[in-house]
Amino acid sequence: MGPVAFLWPPDRNWTAQADNIAPCGSADGPSNRTEFPLTQGAVALTIADEAWNVAIRLATGNDPRTESDFIDDQVVSNVSEVDPGHQCYKLQSIGEITAGTNATIQMEYWGEFEGENNGNNQSFFACADITFVAASDFNISAPCFNVTSSEFDTPSSSGTSSPTSSASSTSNTSSDSQSGGGGGGGLSTGAKAGIAVGSIIGGLALIGLVALLMLRRGKAMGLKGKEEYELRAKDLGSPVPGQEPTTPART
Repeated sequence: MGPVAFLWPPDRNWTAQADNIAPCGSADGPSNRTEFPLTQGAVALTIADEAWNVAIRLATGNDPRTESDFIDDQVVSNVSEVDPGHQCYKLQSIGEITAGTNATIQMEYWGEFEGENNGNNQSFFACADITFVAASDFNISAPCFNVTSSEFDTPSSSGTSSPTSSASSTSNTSSDSQSGGGGGGGLSTGAKAGIAVGSIIGGLALIGLVALLMLRRGKAMGLKGKEEYELRAKDLGSPVPGQEPTTPART
């Protein structure tokens, strides 16, 4: 991948020889189209290095080949800068497009690539090929989360890292997708249920462990008491008629 790539929908095959060539930065044509909802759709980016002036556009059709094939209006507001990490951006209105329409989402941005262009900025391109479906028919759980490397401290002397702010992870469905710059809110119902069940199982396991230790301790104390009783009974000897039994002196 170049400095930035599509995490979802999956982008076309990347090659270093073509990543600066418009409109898609790839020598390959459309293949393996991804279903994409007509409403509430979002794109997820994986970012390996800083980039600027990120523009995301859309072209309908089976195989757009020129920059002019992509509409002038961006489907995501221009992003001035991105940091290494992952970002999710919700698409704006895509106009009067119907289910079953093939399209290509294009990303254009400025970035630096080590060893190229004397370290100066250059334009990069990437494309993801999709087929639009009605939101009610879209049932893919797509990755959509926001986190950057700057949100984490460097590892401490103990070898552990301390996050300064938590990353939000959500599943992008027709009813829930994240826009850029913000995290999701709270845990899902399934996550809460999993935590609750895990806590109950952990609690029962701890109680069982304590009970086992107490049982073993009690058994050991019982055996010790029995041995002491048998030894004391042996030392007492047989009682003499008419004489009180004597108790052996303790040592």
